[in-house]
Amino acid sequence: MKTVRDTIRRKFAHVRESLDRYNQKRARASRRRRRVMDWEKFHTGGSRQRVAANGRRQKKSIRLTCAYCDATRSWLRGQWGRLAHAALAVGRGIAGLFGLVRQSLHVDKADKSAPAPGGILHRRSYPGSRTRRFELHLPRGYGDDSAMPLLMVLHGCRQNSADIRSISNFDAIADREGFVVVYPFVTGYSGTRMRNCWGWWLDSEVRPGAGEVEDLWQIIEQVRGEVSVDGRRIHVAGLSSGGGMAVAAMVAHSDKIASGAAVAGVPYSETPRAVAYGAPSGVQFKPIEQVVSAMKSVMGEHRRPSPIFIVHSCDDPVVDIQAARNIRDSWAGCFGIDTTRPVSKSSGITGGAPWVHARYRQAWKRPAIETLFIEGRGHGWYGGNPGKFSYPAGPDTAELMWRFFKRHPLHSGYRGERKQTRKAS
Repeated sequence: MKTVRDTIRRKFAHVRESLDRYNQKRARASRRRRRVMDWEKFHTGGSRQRVAANGRRQKKSIRLTCAYCDATRSWLRGQWGRLAHAALAVGRGIAGLFGLVRQSLHVDKADKSAPAPGGILHRRSYPGSRTRRFELHLPRGYGDDSAMPLLMVLHGCRQNSADIRSISNFDAIADREGFVVVYPFVTGYSGTRMRNCWGWWLDSEVRPGAGEVEDLWQIIEQVRGEVSVDGRRIHVAGLSSGGGMAVAAMVAHSDKIASGAAVAGVPYSETPRAVAYGAPSGVQFKPIEQVVSAMKSVMGEHRRPSPIFIVHSCDDPVVDIQAARNIRDSWAGCFGIDTTRPVSKSSGITGGAPWVHARYRQAWKRPAIETLFIEGRGHGWYGGNPGKFSYPAGPDTAELMWRFFKRHPLHSGYRGERKQTRKAS
């Protein structure tokens, strides 16, 4: 009996081993089939045929069950989202640096396209000073016997002194009227800027006694040392970034510059967000109160109402017309000038360009603010010679400026000043 029981146990053990081997074989085959199905679904998009109850074959979307594939896909989606966000941020930053212009990094390097210098201002000891070049025009028939007015004209971005000299046509007016014209070239600067821009938004460049605004005055002083100049008739004008720097020079040297003009310029102490190329998120201007406060802090208590002539196009795509209005209103807020009612206003059409010319002044005083707003023209100089950033078909900006400058020498005898002089005498 014991032998029979042992034989039966051996037989059952053999059967169990056979069943275990069979089950293991089926399990291995099932795993292989699942791996093949996952691979097929990964490459075919999960589309398989199934037989419906009515006997028709239909497609059924089967979700991938491959854990590795799901994890990989999730990781890739996360990385793609991060890359897209970073690319958007970088794109916005680049849009501010590259609008329609190409930027380059200049560290005290001269532009290779710059004209031959007519004069050189060597670097001075005050902060931010640099060696700068400028061109000088003396009127025909110039002699040392009489002092002449001086006009400084500042170029815009992507220009040089030869460009603004050519398109503004001030040389011809100077020959006729008898005044000296100085055309400074920015020459060199640190940091990233649009090519050849003056640093009108940098506090270190627009404060008295330092930077570009002081270098410009030192150029005037150097010319005065070589040419007979009437100190009461020193004027400044500029286009675009040169217009912004002309405004800064009038604020920083209000006691020395008789009057000035800005074409497509910006208010004093503005930020790069005021210019379309420098504002990827949209153009933004400082409140007028902040601009007035900055002007007063520089000028001090004995500030002088330096007359200004503002020229701008209502269709300027780079510097919005609001910049011109803000220059006007900041001048009005600083010097107490009423801009709600112009003392005179005229309009017309010149070269197909409609324009409005308005004059504003303090009570009983000469006009201290004049505006010339033009329609249908882009960002540039108006009414001059053909050239880079020039719109010859329009009112002659240079002629109108010179008429304005002639009416406004330094301390031009406002009634209030005459009364004070009489009392003192």
